[in-house]
Amino acid sequence: MAEATASFMDDDDFSHVVKGIIYPRFVSEANLKAMATFDIRDDDIVIVSYPKTGTNWTLEIVNKILSAGGRTDASSDDMVGKLEFQYDDESRPQHVMLQECASPRVILTHLTPDTAPPGIAHPQNNVKVIVVMRNPKDTAVSFFHFGEKMRSRFATKQGPSWDEYFMQNFLSGNHPFGCYFDHVLSWWERRDDPHFLFLKYEDMKQDLPEAVKTVAAFLQVKLDDASIDTIAHACTFSNMKSTLDNSRYEDRTLMARKGIVGDWKTMFTDEQSRLLDFKCKAKLEGTGLHFNFE
Repeated sequence: MAEATASFMDDDDFSHVVKGIIYPRFVSEANLKAMATFDIRDDDIVIVSYPKTGTNWTLEIVNKILSAGGRTDASSDDMVGKLEFQYDDESRPQHVMLQECASPRVILTHLTPDTAPPGIAHPQNNVKVIVVMRNPKDTAVSFFHFGEKMRSRFATKQGPSWDEYFMQNFLSGNHPFGCYFDHVLSWWERRDDPHFLFLKYEDMKQDLPEAVKTVAAFLQVKLDDASIDTIAHACTFSNMKSTLDNSRYEDRTLMARKGIVGDWKTMFTDEQSRLLDFKCKAKLEGTGLHFNFE
């Protein structure tokens, strides 16, 4: 086992490797195997993301659109929990509990197409899949700080320094849920499939009402301009942070930090920035996938 992988393996929150990818201890191999037979309903809405790229923000937007359209009376707190997870305080994994949820279900996952249920990797009929993405520099910084907050809250052992995390884990791809670039590109290959909508964190920050309008149209929920503006206001970072801070789920209260584009400048050295720029060029050039970094 590589030293970089071991640094996460020694942490209680990141405890095992399946087919070369590190998973948190609450994503068991049994849960991953169950994905092959997970039943997707025709009205399911799936939010796919790499960790710390805007999952909860997108969930808030989707939940409020469905609520405004009269399609759900559930709160976003009722929809949290990744498909592949089993939390310590729950006797059953999320994929089992989701079978009992009323439609339309909003399903969250950090899996790639290779490990996600076939009905998500290859959606049919009216299944909607929203893939949210964030530039890799801000993603790395957000994940690092989230790990620090989790360790502090739950009194686990000290984690890697920023430099160790960046070099040994994020840049190398020895990271929870796999290499950032492999993850986003595996979903990006489906960009021409009308079952998919791709959202970028940076675009949402630049024009949130337009993002809300786009998501509503994708979900086929008719909303007037006033409703779109109301949802956008409710989903600004400051308002969403209040929602998350008051969640009944402890880990969700740690999700929101700054919610800005370009925070990577507070952490990255010039050399680290250069190395990740080189990685971006090597991985993304020719794919049509581009990110804004400020």
